[in-house]
Amino acid sequence: MDQKPDYDYYGLIAQTWDLHRADAENWSDSVLYRELAERYGQPVLDVGCATGRIVLPYLERGIDTDGVDNSPALLDICRQKAEARGLSPNLYEQDIVVLDLPRRYKTIVGSSSVFQLITEEAQARQTLARIFEHLEPGGIFVTSFAFEWREGDPLRSDWHPHFTVTRPGDNAIIRSFSREWHEPETRLWHAEQRFEVETDGEIIATEQHLISPEGRSYTQAQAMAIFAEAGFTEIRAFHNFTHEPAQPEDRLFCILGIRPR
Repeated sequence: MDQKPDYDYYGLIAQTWDLHRADAENWSDSVLYRELAERYGQPVLDVGCATGRIVLPYLERGIDTDGVDNSPALLDICRQKAEARGLSPNLYEQDIVVLDLPRRYKTIVGSSSVFQLITEEAQARQTLARIFEHLEPGGIFVTSFAFEWREGDPLRSDWHPHFTVTRPGDNAIIRSFSREWHEPETRLWHAEQRFEVETDGEIIATEQHLISPEGRSYTQAQAMAIFAEAGFTEIRAFHNFTHEPAQPEDRLFCILGIRPR
């Protein structure tokens, strides 16, 4: 692309978003968040809703669910999918750092570790404050945290295949390659992704995306502390996408906090 937009997920990242995420609507995080919504109530807000893998099936189940994302490219795909399924979701194009929506929610979910994409600490605190303000008393915010790197692992990866998919319509083959590097002292990681589009054995297009930094890592203690600073109570850490307590060695965990009544 000639000019990079002011959001990260565009171009071939957006166009291939669903193509390499098999059965994403039934991933275990969606199941956990639905069970929590059934317990704590509706309406539900999915922050970082992308192409609607949570919003659309929830609506089909009769769960009052809105979505917000800062990528118009992903939201356009979500709207197309919604129309094909006879749905009319409330979708908002906003940066969650300055979240400002017309109603409040009983359950807010941060799917795909979206909170970690807020890489500046001050903005992360502001984001939690905005989410807190959008909750009804007694409502919850739950989001996942993931970080594969551990002390002793390489700080930088080489380019490696990420996925290969066939694009519907023209049957072009799209290959993606990625690499990342880590800064343990700042708790930040960075990522680069490269795309090749092939038709009839010829590369007809390429795209390269650099997201630097891409995310911020949190220990369970750090994640629970920032929730507490925002005013959440009854904060819990879950093991992966289960209702079981998180284990110290977990590289994937969820944090849930409640806005006091």
